[in-house]
Order: sequence, then C-alpha cells, then structure tokens
Amino acid sequence: MNQNGLYHEDPQHLHINTEKNRNYFIPFSPEQDAFERREQSNRFFLLNGQWNFRYYDSFGDLEENFLEINEYSEIPVPSNWQLYGYDVPQYTNIHYPIPYDPPFVPDQNPAGVYNREFTVDLSDGFERFLNFEGVDSCFYLYINNQFVGYSQVSHMTSEFNITPYLVSGTNSITVVVLKWCDGTYLEDQDKWRMSGIFRDVYILSRPRKKIESFHITSNFHDAYTKADIIVDVNASTEVTVKLFNESGELLDENHLHVGEAIAVFRIDDPNLWNAENPYLYQVTLQTEEEIIGEKVGLRDIAVKNGAILLNGAAIKFKGVNRHDSDPVTGAVISREQMLVDLHLMKQHNINSIRTAHYPNSPIFLQLCDELGFYVIDEADLESHGSVEAAHTQANNGDYSGIALLVARDDYEKAILDRIDLMITRDFNRPCVILWSLGNEAGYSKNMEKAAKYVKEYDPTRLVHYQSMHELEGAEKADDSEATLDVVSVMYVSTDWMKNDFLQKENEKRPLVLCEYSHSMGNGPGDLEDYWNVIYSNDRFSGGFIWEWCDHGIKVGEDSNGKAKYVYGGDFNEPRHDGNFCIDGLVYPDRTPHTGLKEAKNVYRPIRVKPVSVSEGVFEFINSYDFSDLSDKVECTAQVTDRGNLILQEEVDIQVPAKSSKIIAIPSLEGLTGSSVYVRFIFTQKHDTLWSDKGYEIGFDQIFICKEQKIIHPSGENVPIEYSEDKRHIYISGKNFEYRFNKSIALFDRLTFNNKALIEKPMEYNAFRAPTDNEWIKSKWNMFNFGNLMTKVYRITAEKSDTHILINSNIALGGHSYHNTFQLQTETTIFNSGEIKMNYSVQVADQRPYLPRFGVRMFMNNHFDQVEYYGYGPYESYIDKHQASYMGVFRKSISEMHENYIKPQENSSHWGCEYVIINSHDTLVLFEAEKPFSFNASEYTQEELSAKKHHYELEKSGYSVVCIDYKQSGIGSASCGPFLLDQYQLNEKEFEFEFWIKPTERL
Repeated sequence: MNQNGLYHEDPQHLHINTEKNRNYFIPFSPEQDAFERREQSNRFFLLNGQWNFRYYDSFGDLEENFLEINEYSEIPVPSNWQLYGYDVPQYTNIHYPIPYDPPFVPDQNPAGVYNREFTVDLSDGFERFLNFEGVDSCFYLYINNQFVGYSQVSHMTSEFNITPYLVSGTNSITVVVLKWCDGTYLEDQDKWRMSGIFRDVYILSRPRKKIESFHITSNFHDAYTKADIIVDVNASTEVTVKLFNESGELLDENHLHVGEAIAVFRIDDPNLWNAENPYLYQVTLQTEEEIIGEKVGLRDIAVKNGAILLNGAAIKFKGVNRHDSDPVTGAVISREQMLVDLHLMKQHNINSIRTAHYPNSPIFLQLCDELGFYVIDEADLESHGSVEAAHTQANNGDYSGIALLVARDDYEKAILDRIDLMITRDFNRPCVILWSLGNEAGYSKNMEKAAKYVKEYDPTRLVHYQSMHELEGAEKADDSEATLDVVSVMYVSTDWMKNDFLQKENEKRPLVLCEYSHSMGNGPGDLEDYWNVIYSNDRFSGGFIWEWCDHGIKVGEDSNGKAKYVYGGDFNEPRHDGNFCIDGLVYPDRTPHTGLKEAKNVYRPIRVKPVSVSEGVFEFINSYDFSDLSDKVECTAQVTDRGNLILQEEVDIQVPAKSSKIIAIPSLEGLTGSSVYVRFIFTQKHDTLWSDKGYEIGFDQIFICKEQKIIHPSGENVPIEYSEDKRHIYISGKNFEYRFNKSIALFDRLTFNNKALIEKPMEYNAFRAPTDNEWIKSKWNMFNFGNLMTKVYRITAEKSDTHILINSNIALGGHSYHNTFQLQTETTIFNSGEIKMNYSVQVADQRPYLPRFGVRMFMNNHFDQVEYYGYGPYESYIDKHQASYMGVFRKSISEMHENYIKPQENSSHWGCEYVIINSHDTLVLFEAEKPFSFNASEYTQEELSAKKHHYELEKSGYSVVCIDYKQSGIGSASCGPFLLDQYQLNEKEFEFEFWIKPTERL
C-alpha cells in the first residue's frame, strides 16, 4: 500500500464514500414487528464474531500486497485489540499519547487488519449498506479487495453502500484500522486509549426506493392539553405513517405520496414524556418493501426565568457522567451491559446521564427513552492536551492554550462534522435534552459556528458546552445565550454558586454542573451540601457526578477468587495518569461503592423535615417534578430507642409534584426514651423495569429525643492495687492486670480474665491512610502525623478505694518542627477493670487540619466481631453519612473493609455512642458521653498507605481498632473544591473522653 495521499492525516477528507448522515433506524420487512430488537429483522445482518486479524507495529509495515496475504490470527469483533495481546492499553487523562503535531501522527502508527467472509444473495434486488457503529481511530474499507472508502470519528456510525462491490455468494471484507489519525487530536478524552472495531458491524438490506431519513418533532397547545406529532420524511417512494399509543393501539395514520414530506397527528390529552413517566407513543413508516418503527416521546424543552423547563416544569438533573467501560471487554458494551448500568442508576435515583465524552451506542439512547433518563448527548470532541502543548500550566489558572486546536482553520470542518454526526443520528431521541459540543477543548469561532449550526438544525433542544477558555490573541467568539443556552461549569464550590453566579448582573441563564462531586476512591463527601444549594433556586438545574464507574482492567483473580484490577502505569505505559481512572460510583464489575449509596439517598425524591417533633408533625417535601408521591411511593415510619424498634406504622403521603405538605402522625406525639429516632422509609409502590414493588428508594431519619448520657463505673467493691518502676505502672484487680507505659503515657498490656486484649502498645493516632481526595497529605507528611514521637514531661499515679488515677503531661510531634500536640491526660482504672481515658489537647499553630485524633489499639485477632450504635450500615463520616442512619449494627471485622482498588482510609463510622469488639468469650465495650468515630480493620493504616493495589494488601494479624475524637470529612478534592471548613478537624483545643469496659461474654 502506498501511504502517499492517504486520508488519515488530512482533516479536509474525513469520510470517503460514506452515505449522507441520517437518523438511526433499522428497517424490517413489512410483515415483521418493527419494534422488535434489531437482531430480529430479516433486513439486518450482524457481522459480529470471530474475524481474521493481523497486527502491525506500524502502518508503514503493511505490505503492498497486504490484501492478498492469508496469514491471520483471530480476534473477536467488536473488541479492543490491546485486550487480546496486541499493543498495551494506555491511560491518560489530559496528555496526548503522541507528539502534538496536528494533523500529523507518528509514522510508528500501529495498525490492525481485519478480514472475514460473508455470503449474500443479491437476487432480491436490494442494496446493501455496511454500518460500523464504532471504530477507534479511523479505518480504510475494502470489499472483495476493492477499496470502498475511509472514515473516522471513533464513537459515531459510518455507513457505506457496498452494493457495487458485491457478488452473489461469498464475499470478503477487509478493514485496516489505525491507532492514530488527525482525529486523534479531537479525541483526547480521560479514558483508556484502546483501538479497534469496538462497536457492532452490520449490513442492512434496503430497497432502492426507500426512506432516506426522517425527523419527528412535536408542538403543544392549550397548556399541554393538545399536542401535534410532526413526522418529516425524506423518501423516494410512497410512505404510510401510522401512530399508535404505548399499548400498540392505532390512533391515526397518514399516507404520503412521493413529493409529500410531512405527516401531522393531533393528540388530545397527550401523555407527556419525562424521566419519571417515560411514556412512548409508537410511529411506523411503511413502504411497499419495508417498515421502520420509532418510539416517540412528547416533551417540550425551554428556558424561562433562568430555569430549564420540561413540559413547563423546572427540572433538576440528578446525574452522573458515564464512559463506556468494562474491566474485561474495555470499550465494548453490549445491550445487556448497558441495562445493568441503567437499572443500577434507576435503583439509585439517578435521572440524568452525560455521555462523557462522546456519543454512546444508539441502542443506549433508546434504552434511556424507555427507562426514563435525561441525557446530555456529547459530541466526540475533546482536545484537552492542547493545554500542555501550549506550554501552559492549568494549576496556575492559565487555560487559554486549551483552545489551541479548535481555533485552527484546518480543523473547522472536523469540528462541525463531529457535531453534525451526533445530532443527525440522535435527533429523534426524546431522552436527549441538551446537545453538548464536546468537552474541554476550549472555545473559539469554530465552536461558535458549531453552536449556531446546532441551534439552527434543532431549535427544539438546548445547546451545552463547558470550556469557555479562548486562545490568547484569537478572535473573540460569542458565548452568550445566542449560542449557548446554559452556563456549564465543573467542580465549583457551593459558595461560588450562591455568592458569585447568582450575583452576576448580566447572566440570567440556568447553571448546570456538568461535572461535580468527584467520586474517586472513598468519596464523594460533599453531595448533600451541593443539593442543599441546588434545591434553593430554580436556576440551579442540578449536576452530573464524576463519574459512574471505576475504569479498572481485570488482570486475573487473587487466591480468594476476587478480581484483580489495574490502572494507569500498570502496563508500563510511557505516559500515564495513574489511578485517576479509578474514580467511579461503582467498581468495575458494577458492585456499588458506598459513594453510590450516598448519592442514592441524596438524590431521593422525597425529604422530611421536623415541624413539631413533640407533637408528631413533619413536613413532607416532594422533589418529583411530575408525580404525586402517592403514585410512586409508600412510606413506613420506624421508631427506635437506642436502636431497638418500638413503633412502626404506614404513613399516607399524598403530596403533589414539586410541593410539600404538613402531616401530623399522632402515634409519634410525645415520645420519650434514652435515644429516640424516627426513620421514614420510602419504598416503590409498583413493580418497575428495574426493581420490584417494595424496593427501598430512600429514607429520612429525624432525632426525636435523648436523655443526657452519663457513664458510671460498675462500682464493684473489690480491691485494686498498683505498683510502679522506672518504666511502668502495674495495675491489678480481681480479674485483670494492666500495664501502663510511662514512656508513651498509654497502656502496653491489657489482660482481662487471663486474655490479652492488646498485642502491642496503644498509640496516639492523628493519621489515616490518605484518600484520593487528600492533596493535603504532603503537609500531613511534612509534620509527620503518621509517626508521632512522644515526650512525657510528667506522670503520676495515685490510689483511692475504687480506682487508680494516672495523670500525665505529654507532647506529640514529628521531626524538624515544634511539637504539634500538647496533652493533659487522665487515665482512671476502676476496681471493676473499666478504664476512663480523658485527654485535653492543644494543637500548635500553623498546622494543617488533622486527618483524625484518637487512640489506636492492636487487639488480638480473635476479637473479630463488632457491634456499634452509630451511623451505619455503610462507612460514615461527618460529610458522608446520608446513606447511613443511627442504629445498632453488627458485622465481622473482615466484612467491614471497603476494598477500594487503590487502598486508602475506609470503613470508619461516625456519630457512635458505643462500640463492642467481641471474641468468642470476651467483649470490650468502648463508649463515651459524646458521639465519637471508630474504625475496626484487619489492615493497618500504614499498609493501606503503602500499597498501590487492593490485591497487594496483607493483613496485619491484629484487629486494629481506632477510637477517634473526630475524623475530618471526605470531600471530593481529588478534582473538586477543597474540603469545606466545617468538615475539617481544625480545632486548636478540644477534650476527648471515652471508656474501655472489658466484660466476660455470657
């Protein structure tokens, strides 16, 4: 093959011999049901399966007679060839994987040659159209060794009329796929860089006189009580257009003669489409030789008074960003895999998806129509790496270079092409609310032209784009409401939303958080704060969490049969961005993170606020935009006292959409107890496509009353003794022997009933294994929070009839700096063996906020069961506990570990009143008068800090128990704003007291 004059480095020749862009549809023969899955159509011939395959390290290595070579291996189509041993996956976020030299790519450009045979009978006279729904990055097509054409844009469909190249009988198809092309510079998305034919390949058989394309729109009259469905058909033959309701009952039909293009159907009292009630009418378009089915959702999109309105109501996007990603199949996602994602999203109250950062399969959007999702459909366009290419540093706020590529004249055609491909293909999808011009490519006159083109082509939807940075010195582009219908931002703070955005005098558009609340690792921890703000104003249209799934690649299983996942750098890529792809709400196998549970309850469609708790009066707030609560939800009130259920009853909640109602519940009036809470549990009223009747969709828990908690020792009237030497204080009683180490001012031995409770000395603890959100960890390390050294200035012991009291004055600090902590401690050992530990703590100035402060114990691993009264059952923190509630929970320590792919702090519990650590014959109760946090793990924080992958973790051999005064919150600073002040452990003085009470287990 002669490479001179080829197309993959020529942005003026993007598609050679492809068909004109059209809306997506699959034809059926007239006697078939046009609404069956496409594989049932006898006009649809799927070419997926095992193909012959040859891999070349460089496109230049292809032999001139490569079409005649018969030496092939095999590879499945669709697939990514890197997952089958050819080349390696590479994960980068921003950086281009090749030198920045658009439109040129390196000569060492890997290539894959695909080949297979298929049979066709041409006697029916039909034309054959070959469709590729996704090929990364570009490809050359040959049929029977004849060049047919070329195409690019990885995540969009390329269609070829291959009829002139076919013969009746056996035919061959050869596809040469290149890893890189001029379009690579517009596909710099944050994902694994993998190549090949990764979406379906199929042939459509179609008559020569046929429907070329059609657009379906709607008009509304009389406050949505009447609607027109308008079907605009481009055809070279007569077409009968029929309208059916969702049940398949014929409502009306129009017959279009040749030259007639538009069929109009008037509907009285129409069923409107929305994410809560995704009603779909059915339209068929039938010619003499084929029939096409299309499902139609009636909905109206507008901006009014700064809010996004759907069917006249302001809506909120409770969204996520979603990549095509699977730990085994890579970018190859089947219909079944799509449904797993979508069902999980619906189960967790997610109503919106941004197709980050490229269009999904057309099947995906059809499923969004049917299940009910609002979609930002995003063009396959990102040139984030231009920032680095322009030698700018994003962390200095200089982002003008991001527009380096999109400001170029030679890329104007490619930009418009990618956007036209998307809106043309997906025009008829009701789920698509906003067209997105792409992601993080900067703004320019080319992007302005694209925005205006979209608004002209489709005035029924809104136009979205986020990256407003322009190339310094370039012509100013219009980014007003004349081009962009919404203001879209990433990772702004709630303070900016309230105090900056709303105060802009010349800005009246809605705000969309197209990315927010970065869910990497143990996170996100700030969701509730965002939604308190979002609910406060209709101009806040909601947001899309980054992101749906961890992009780990499975490389095997550990000895327990659990998947081993890897991330950037694990394939020795020359350039990578580490574990920044492990940033989802679900693990790669779609097991939910605790972050997804958090999102579920923050996104719940109903909230309850106390009005008069003593009188049992509450306000029920319905955040559905279109549904009465009584149509969707059933409510149960459960009242507990210190975790014990004392009352349960059903609550009638008839509350209209976007409204609230004060409801009195007489049975909740005048409740008393030691620690009483009511939890309102909301369950699905009916079976749905994604879950059964009775499925819990969320809850609210409200504090009712609490007696002041005062802890007293058991007060057994038995003798207690102590002695001391230079190093230790020895305390003994009826069934215990303790040893207090004077050099650390803590116990180094606790023996109860001849059972060792701890295996190592206790430790003061101000460190945790940094989460992905903790950019502050360098300062924690600077002050050596993870390895504090102790200075004991004074220590005394004195005896009374009932207890031994040990007082100390100590300091804790790290190398090179003044001590960080000054402590006055009181340790009281009662004759029952119970211990009260009290710490008055002063923190030095000029220190970062603390990860935590408390005491760590290495208990015998026979202590392997936990009971606690606190926020559970999921890990909980001061800013991440919406998925948890106050209750009594029991688990084994091994079950409490949250196995994040990159190990980090996990599985702590906030707001606890007591914790019991059990062995088979002994239990140890930890309690305090004020709520505290605890963590129990088989792993040390040092192990979690040191290891890069979950499968590398080694158990400590202990039950590691941390009792904390407090921990700082989780936040989402891995990409979001800094941890909010109110969630930082930044106190300079505090007092912490807790009790240790060992007991023989009965």
